[in-house]
Amino acid sequence: MQYNLANLGYDVFSVIRDLILIWLIIKLKRPKKKLIKFEHFHREAFNADERKEYEKALQIREEGLKLITLNNLKRAELYFGNGGTYLYLNDYENATHYFDKAFELAKQEKIPYDDQYVKVIESYVKANRKNDALHLVEELLKRQSYNKKFKKLEPIRDRFLM
Repeated sequence: MQYNLANLGYDVFSVIRDLILIWLIIKLKRPKKKLIKFEHFHREAFNADERKEYEKALQIREEGLKLITLNNLKRAELYFGNGGTYLYLNDYENATHYFDKAFELAKQEKIPYDDQYVKVIESYVKANRKNDALHLVEELLKRQSYNKKFKKLEPIRDRFLM
């Protein structure tokens, strides 16, 4: 007896459908690629924040902080991201906790100016840490030596001193 596809009742469309189905099953069952680099954690946490999956974003960054390959600036960026997420959630105590860690790590680094620093400073005030807010403003103002945009923070410092 001779075998061919016609004898087995298969047609081309059935074969293609079955192959697509097998491909989909393999694709869906395959474990997701493990995050292994700073960029992966940073991007995935940002995407989770965008989808309003804040707990997931915080967890992703915490996992990223376990990487031994991170330099201080990248580690600070993950801490800053978690601080930003907590700030968005109006959890000023946790936000400032993470901002403290971020700025401590970036103390010797040349970080760029960001308009978000105003909100960060305000989070210290809302967490009843006005002295820490003033100290942070003073530290950021010292960075005018390499980036004049930090001068924008002078009115905030002046408000604290009134």
